[in-house]
Amino acid sequence: MIGFETEKLHDVASRLGLCHRAGRYLGSCGPDEIMDFARSLEVPEGSIAVRAKRFQGNHLSVGPSELSRKVGAILAERRDVDLENPEVEVRILISEGIHFFLGEELIDRSQFEGRKVGLRPFFSPISLHPRFARALVNLTGVKKGERLLDPFCGTGGILIEASLMGARVLGSDISEEMIQGCKENMEFFGAGFDRLERGDVGDIREMFGEVAAIATDPPYGRSTTTMREDLRNLHTRMMGSFADVLPPGRKLGLVLPRACTEAVHRLKLVDNHVQRVHRSLTRNYYVFAREPER
Repeated sequence: MIGFETEKLHDVASRLGLCHRAGRYLGSCGPDEIMDFARSLEVPEGSIAVRAKRFQGNHLSVGPSELSRKVGAILAERRDVDLENPEVEVRILISEGIHFFLGEELIDRSQFEGRKVGLRPFFSPISLHPRFARALVNLTGVKKGERLLDPFCGTGGILIEASLMGARVLGSDISEEMIQGCKENMEFFGAGFDRLERGDVGDIREMFGEVAAIATDPPYGRSTTTMREDLRNLHTRMMGSFADVLPPGRKLGLVLPRACTEAVHRLKLVDNHVQRVHRSLTRNYYVFAREPER
């Protein structure tokens, strides 16, 4: 759970791709402290509803429905209950701890379904789902108005999400067909772009200069286009190029099918997340930060 100024909540929520809701964090407790913690809660005035959900099988002895009723009964001593249209919605997440927050922003996840791969004018079946493309962009920490590059842009899935989030986007691909398809897709979804160029990943410094962030899903399978270059050699070259265009401290969001555990070409590994797509494909979402010059 991330803390920030309340007035920025809507802007932050509008960037999210994998969340269902966002809101004000109220605090956390252990499973044996729930009732005392609920009595200490200070929530805004108005009718109330309490809803609980379990995450990944945590604390099976704590039932979400029973928890909602008990906490609701405590809070109802001071206000009305309205389960249909409450003015205040208290959400409880049963995770490694018991976490309480106010549900203030509902993420419109239907928008991502409208931009999924099969609905694009030009598509490739190996593209990331828009929700995961947006999550990758968020992992880079790019801000509105900053330049983000995808040097393996393909059909443009990552760039579409980054553009709709307010970034200035740049893209390149070794295939002219992909570049034209990317332009078609971005125009179809009303996503602007600064530049889209056909070119090799080794030329991104000359093409684009420094960028604030990189988010990319490079080739890693037989069905992808590498112009017959060995994948290991391609991946080694690309990391050097990425380091050349990122200023110190700025980040690269990278998807790979294999484990990567160490710094490469002045890029320090700072985070990783695993997505098991199916038996033969696991996606690793890595975040690298450009190390300072020595």
